[in-house]
Amino acid sequence: METMKAARIGRALAEADLIVIGASNGLDMAEGLNLFRADAHFREAYGDLAQTDGIGCILQGLASPDANVRRRWAERFHQKEYLEYEPSPLMNGLRHLTEHADTFVITCNIDGHFACAGFNENRVLETEGSTRASIDELRLAHPDALAAAQLEELARLVQAHRDGRVAILELGVGLRNDVIKRMLAQIANACENATYIVFNYSQAMAPDASCETILVDGDMAPAFEEVARWRP
Repeated sequence: METMKAARIGRALAEADLIVIGASNGLDMAEGLNLFRADAHFREAYGDLAQTDGIGCILQGLASPDANVRRRWAERFHQKEYLEYEPSPLMNGLRHLTEHADTFVITCNIDGHFACAGFNENRVLETEGSTRASIDELRLAHPDALAAAQLEELARLVQAHRDGRVAILELGVGLRNDVIKRMLAQIANACENATYIVFNYSQAMAPDASCETILVDGDMAPAFEEVARWRP
């Protein structure tokens, strides 16, 4: 990543009063967790289940039409990706870059990594549920009490900081993830001094928002290391 761009991102984060993070599968992939491929981690952590159940990737196991298969894969996923998870340098770096500000996370990742890394659980909205609780793809459409309270907290934070400096981090959100992209764009448009920063591998596209935008196309982990070096 260019030095000037890293410095702009570092300054935007350092000066922000509110940081809103939107994260999807791209962040998990940057940490080494890929729900869609039979990679080395899949073979090591799930190889026995894959052979028994005839499963080709983690997502296929979690979404199996067979309830017994789903249960086995959910239990293994909870063990490997939550109970045994140790925050990666990428996740620790993200927390370090944002911990000075009011921070809110919107994520469709179901692994609970933000909570494990020390982010405030009350400000981590898991739109598709979590292995820490239940996995429910309709959670935003039919929010439970926790999700409803988190949405209220997000609205309160945006209202409190709408005239201040706001940084929005879109991390690995695919083009089809309209829920997170729409929420982040709405927040950006509601704030007077927002900077919208997109990290994505080959899909870093400008948001539907009228604010300063910084696009980073490439590997997220070294990009964050570069940002940390140039943060004031």
